[in-house]
Amino acid sequence: MTTAPRNRGTEILRGLGALLLFGVLLIGFPIGLHTVAGSPVPDRLPTWDELTATLMSPDTDQHLFLGAVRLLGWTAWLAFVLATCIETIGHLAGRPTPSLPRPARPLQLLVRDMVATATLVFSATAALTTSASAAHTITAAAPQASTTEGVEQTADASVVNGRKPLVGNAAPMGERPDAPGRETYTVQQDDTLWGIADDTYGSGHLYPEIFKASRPLDQPPGIPALTDPEKLYPGQRLRLPEIQTDAKATEEPNRSTLPEPADTPNTPRPSQERDSSGTPPTSTEPTGHSTTAPSSPVPRHAEPSPDRPSTPTPRPAHETDDSFAITLRSGSYIGFGLATALSIALAATRLHRRRRHAAPGSSDPTAVPAPDPATSKPVAEARKAHLDTYADRDVPIPSDAELVAQDIATPVPEHITLGTRAGRPVILPLAGLSLGLAGDAAPATARAVATELLAKSHRDRVELLIPRPDAEELYPTSDITAHTPPGLTITPTLNAALTHLETEILRRARLLETTDQPDLTSLRATDPAEPLPVLLLIGSVTEQAAPTLQAILGLGRRYGIGALILGPWPTGTTVHLNTDATVHHAIGTNAGTLTGARLFNLTTADADAMLQTLHTATGADPAAPPSQTNDTHTAAATPEPASRPEPDFVPPPRPTSEERPRPARLQVLGPVTLYTADGPVTTGLRRSARDLLAYLALHPNGITRDQGVGALWPDHNPDTATTQFNTAISNIRKVLRTATDLREPMFVLHTTGRYRLDPHLIDVDLWNLTTILNTAKHAITDTDRITALTPVADLYTADFADNLTHDWAEAHREYLRRTATDALTHLAQFQRDDHPDRALATLEQAIHLDPYAEPLYRTIMQLQLDLGHPDAAHRTYRLLTTRLADLDTEPNDQTHQLLNELQHRRAN
Repeated sequence: MTTAPRNRGTEILRGLGALLLFGVLLIGFPIGLHTVAGSPVPDRLPTWDELTATLMSPDTDQHLFLGAVRLLGWTAWLAFVLATCIETIGHLAGRPTPSLPRPARPLQLLVRDMVATATLVFSATAALTTSASAAHTITAAAPQASTTEGVEQTADASVVNGRKPLVGNAAPMGERPDAPGRETYTVQQDDTLWGIADDTYGSGHLYPEIFKASRPLDQPPGIPALTDPEKLYPGQRLRLPEIQTDAKATEEPNRSTLPEPADTPNTPRPSQERDSSGTPPTSTEPTGHSTTAPSSPVPRHAEPSPDRPSTPTPRPAHETDDSFAITLRSGSYIGFGLATALSIALAATRLHRRRRHAAPGSSDPTAVPAPDPATSKPVAEARKAHLDTYADRDVPIPSDAELVAQDIATPVPEHITLGTRAGRPVILPLAGLSLGLAGDAAPATARAVATELLAKSHRDRVELLIPRPDAEELYPTSDITAHTPPGLTITPTLNAALTHLETEILRRARLLETTDQPDLTSLRATDPAEPLPVLLLIGSVTEQAAPTLQAILGLGRRYGIGALILGPWPTGTTVHLNTDATVHHAIGTNAGTLTGARLFNLTTADADAMLQTLHTATGADPAAPPSQTNDTHTAAATPEPASRPEPDFVPPPRPTSEERPRPARLQVLGPVTLYTADGPVTTGLRRSARDLLAYLALHPNGITRDQGVGALWPDHNPDTATTQFNTAISNIRKVLRTATDLREPMFVLHTTGRYRLDPHLIDVDLWNLTTILNTAKHAITDTDRITALTPVADLYTADFADNLTHDWAEAHREYLRRTATDALTHLAQFQRDDHPDRALATLEQAIHLDPYAEPLYRTIMQLQLDLGHPDAAHRTYRLLTTRLADLDTEPNDQTHQLLNELQHRRAN
């Protein structure tokens, strides 16, 4: 999508026309009216008799008419002057203006458009007349940074602790406006509960205490009540309660105030080995995440502490130095916001893949489903990091459908997390963002920001504007300019992007006035169907375009517009980055927030792999990996072949009825759980041992130590991983011996260099299911196949190991689900001729396992039509339409054609 640039001369003429019209109406009109009708101030007040005589006598000399014209003319002019003052002040302040009475509303709308046009287009004149001074300012930015390195500067001397006091609520320089001891505090512009708690108590984690204490407060007239900790309005009153804090309290959050994990899927927690009762073990095994104390979910308005940390160094993913970011094996440093968005995109990709999965044909009822394409390494790492935030807190891991449902309810992003500082996120608002990136890591940081916003852009949440030259610089190895992903508009030039922003400001200003809404958030709530995404310009800015962009960003906060500049940006904030994207120096309003932070950054190879996932998440067929420029990129971006069980996989034989029951049972369909005769094993089993049990269940013929290490601890060094493996085996044996009261058995056999579960002591539900599927595969007659496939619905009780986040577990989970669904579909085919009602019930069971498989719905609809139930078939179509709406799509042409046939039969 591109936008053609408009002529700047036309913009200048429009601005001059608006200014000329203002001059005529404000100056020329009263002069003409005074000439024609006289002064609005009478020489003397008429008496009642004179007034009565004038109204009762004929107006032969037009005196009464001229008096009426004079009165109406001066009244209209005064109304125009009042509207001009109100709209000009509101426009310059970037705030909503009060609405005049209804008779004056059309005049107010006219004045509002005139003020917006004159202000916006006047910037075009400034771009042509002040290029020399702009060039001097931009070129002088780099020398200034070198001479003032290490010194924090602010754009306004009245800013105290990163906050600018409101008029009438300003504090003396050096004194915190919300210092301890003040009972109440008046909210200022850009305040957040996190920042207020951090300044008042030294810990932002205590923001819920302020929220609880302040909710009952009566607010001043016209100020909204405090109902949401993430939404503060200037002028609101807060109560700052007395809180006893100590060092431990400020370092570790009050866990009773943390929201449930389901409400904050992108909030990570540290990973520790735990037994099934939740008790940490006594040994100190290396874990998959940092063991630093987690922070509470940060409000979107949160500001990190100004304490400057030491410059961080890149670390492997399992040694990340904070709880809000991960370092991929490729060296990319990304936040959990991007990891969550990629996890949701991968979930949508799988659901679309299920939707397209064709029902198996009767010609080959024993066909083995092909494996799904493997997930690229950076996306798989990001998804695992996201899902681990649930597993680390012993919370059920959401399914793909649940992740997509969470995404549907996600609002338009108001803020962006740019990186971390002292283990805490660095957050800035998107609306009004005015940030320049300078240094070698600037493209990598801009690439990370752009990729995260593109991952969140669907459903009209975000729109990125990137000029073509900058897009080719950010994604040099991708075909992004030829296949533009949703949410991205690539303009031919920077001027085209600026014109797009100007047009959008005018459109949004008219929408706000037409709907009588104070801001975009209210407008989105009033009319959710109106696309009002956050607009972010990413690109380099020329000297001539700098004044125009500055004027646009002045209105950006109100209209949801921001800019991320590739290069110095003296009119906003400029950060200078080291090679690892650490901010070693910053100048501007947010300098204190950004100095010392490590910003997110993304390699081109990882970005290409992520864009491919975002492409398939829309329902598009997977395309070939983009061409790379060197072998390193190819290795990082090309996914490895997917793995699945061998077609001839045969589990150990099941015991006959005469044999004694096995002392232990392993459930891997659903949460991985060990059972004995006394019930589930709830204590002692470590998480690593649980994961190893599931991996051993997938390989009844055994695995080598290297296989187990590579599957469960791919990020650990070999010595540490080997210790982990040995400890897990020891833990399995110890727990099973204790639970079964059997001291001699090994339970996990080790022969010829391979480890495997002892089939004579441990029964595995997956093996029972696989035995049934193998029996059906080798059956000769349809009767034998029906007999073999009938127990599938009872044996496949849940997805494979749904509490594991490993890539191999997810791959086999998809494979096994598809295998079970196809088995039920085969069974329905065999039942269809003799028992159509049973076939219909079997297909409904298959739909329960795979609620997005569109071919299954068509099969059910056709069977319902054959049975003479067109109404039931129509309900099935509506159910399919509802479920596909979760994927932002609708039934395909083949299904719609079947619906037309259904409607034709109903009509006859």
